[in-house]
Amino acid sequence: MTTLVTLIYQIKPVREEFLRLLSAQNFLIMGHSSSGQARQAKAGEAYDPVMVLTALMHLPVSNRSVLKDLVWDFNDERQLLARNIQGSKSKIDFRIYTHLNSTILFELQIAFLCALQMPGAIRIGKKPRILKPHTVIDIFKAVIPFVDKLCARKRLEQGDEYFELCCYSLADFCEDDYAEQAKVYDRAFRRETDQGFRILRSQFLAENLFARPLPYVEMVTLEWQQNSVIAPNVRESQKYLDSHIFEKCSRKATFAVVDFLRALKEPVCDTDGLERAKVNGYDTASEANLTRKSFDIYVAIRMSSRGYTGKEIEPFLYSKDPDYWSARRPGMFKDKEAMCKLTKARINDDFYQYITHINNSAYYIIGQYTGMRPSELSAIMADGCLTTNDFGHNLLVSTVIKNREVMGRIFGDKWAAIPIVMDAVRTLQILNRFKQNPYLISSMVTVRPGEQQQTKGFLSYTFILRAFLSEVLEFEEFEKLDVSAYILRHSLAHQMFRASVGLPFISYQLKHFGNLVSGIGQNRLSAVTIDYGNIGSALTSDAGREAANAIRHAAEKEFVTNACDPDGGYVGDNAGAHRERLKKYFQGYLEAGYTKEEIFNRMVEVGFAIINVGQGYCYGDATEEFDSSLPCVGSLRCNPYRCKNAVVTKANAPKWREVYVQNTIALRQLEAQSQSAGQLIHDGFAKSVAQINAVIDEAKAVLLGLGEEIVV
Repeated sequence: MTTLVTLIYQIKPVREEFLRLLSAQNFLIMGHSSSGQARQAKAGEAYDPVMVLTALMHLPVSNRSVLKDLVWDFNDERQLLARNIQGSKSKIDFRIYTHLNSTILFELQIAFLCALQMPGAIRIGKKPRILKPHTVIDIFKAVIPFVDKLCARKRLEQGDEYFELCCYSLADFCEDDYAEQAKVYDRAFRRETDQGFRILRSQFLAENLFARPLPYVEMVTLEWQQNSVIAPNVRESQKYLDSHIFEKCSRKATFAVVDFLRALKEPVCDTDGLERAKVNGYDTASEANLTRKSFDIYVAIRMSSRGYTGKEIEPFLYSKDPDYWSARRPGMFKDKEAMCKLTKARINDDFYQYITHINNSAYYIIGQYTGMRPSELSAIMADGCLTTNDFGHNLLVSTVIKNREVMGRIFGDKWAAIPIVMDAVRTLQILNRFKQNPYLISSMVTVRPGEQQQTKGFLSYTFILRAFLSEVLEFEEFEKLDVSAYILRHSLAHQMFRASVGLPFISYQLKHFGNLVSGIGQNRLSAVTIDYGNIGSALTSDAGREAANAIRHAAEKEFVTNACDPDGGYVGDNAGAHRERLKKYFQGYLEAGYTKEEIFNRMVEVGFAIINVGQGYCYGDATEEFDSSLPCVGSLRCNPYRCKNAVVTKANAPKWREVYVQNTIALRQLEAQSQSAGQLIHDGFAKSVAQINAVIDEAKAVLLGLGEEIVV
């Protein structure tokens, strides 16, 4: 069988004849030579140019395309193809590049194939990389438009006829052509653009495709109108959610999800989240007039508008109400106006926006607390996506596509489903009653009857995230974020890195995480080897070494800054002594001209030792003997209001927030039980309430002393 590996070495010896055939006879489009015009191989020539070119033109590119096709389609390959890259993202249409001539197009196509099928020959980095089709497509979709503009400039200068007949090659463009075009190029210079030109400049293509090497141009240094490699944005954007935003988004998304389920009288797994929502008075579902009946009406309206019959809609309703049926249209439900009269709910754009926010909140929870890649999120099926393992842990099932061959995966094709993730999955399954989409995470569009198996297209994760974040965050908080499909994965990694450097409490959801991972997946890995930091490393394994190190460094620097900033906020009898000790430590460095930021960075680099013992740092004389005079027991250890040796910093704020939240919830529950039972407050009850209030006041005082927001 003839392959690219055998044919690529036959191009250079007959290159000039190739150019004549491709240009003068339009060989690329016709797929064969015109009779009587193609020269036969001369005596002594190793290859017949016509035969070689014919073999190349019919060379398979994918299961659907051969080289001579002007559209290459990689949607039917044997490898698993993530749903979010199906369709146009796995196609490249050469017809849209109208200024290329046939010879330059041929060179680009051969370079594309070599990058895809011969990665060992195209070495653009220290190690050869096996690139997947959609990755190579992204690279060449970034390169070809620039080449197309180069050709347009030459056509304008020399005329179309001359440009076509002189067999222009990529090697014929000079450094000045690149420099001048970059100044007026209307697209941003991207990392993929640079990768593409490094492929074209590779030694292998210089030896086997081009008449001579392409001019070496350091593309990143050209005067681009926009250079996203050197300056991704005008300001430094953040690729993960910092701890404050992480907690804020988690809290608001959780409240939205559990409130939605409560309004529909569905079971709620995250009882902590539900109690917090109640304490905060969160009742958005009631404001939207969400009930089982109003949701049924909404489902019926949405499905009816897409052509579903009454019988097809009924299985997805909470109750089968005979009032839904139309007297005029047998077998069909009433129209929207008539259906809306059956409930007090306002089934309007506001209701749609509320449902959309619930959808986005549930997506955020799943993406944030599983750390799934977009390809894995897109593969979750709406039905049967939850299971349990041998240890009784709840798991969310999807399909790992990226790096499947790498052994030692933490989760395999299953992810820990902590309670709020279970609730988010249930929420999306309920919303899917009107979506009718076989996939759990999908757009808000209702799929038409019989078209479920054709739902290959996918929505933009970045669009969903931006919609959610812009609604729950302040404008200043949102603007500093570099929102991408991977921001949630990187945010989870950041929190895991924070845990491994000593933070005992991240958020009320993540406390479920550590005791689950040891039993998840096909590999039985012990809890000792799976600490928070290792999970963080796994989550950043595909983020690139530089990005992963930046996330880890940021977590460690936050911890050092909270504990060692001489101007930071501290609480406790020893807070002043602690601050003075830090000022002496920093004084020499500051006088030498170092900034605090530089000192913190250096402390991270040398692994500055800090011991976090829970809710604070102990400055007492450490002994192994039990000292009954110190309250270092239970949830009140390192309490600056009970122990003279305790010092509390911002690093301990999350643990104190947990004390505040849990005791506030406990107090509300006690009060509710007393009111419902109609009992008088007896001495034991009053004593319990007083104790809880004392703990709440102490926690509140600590948080206020640290400058923290008081929120349940």
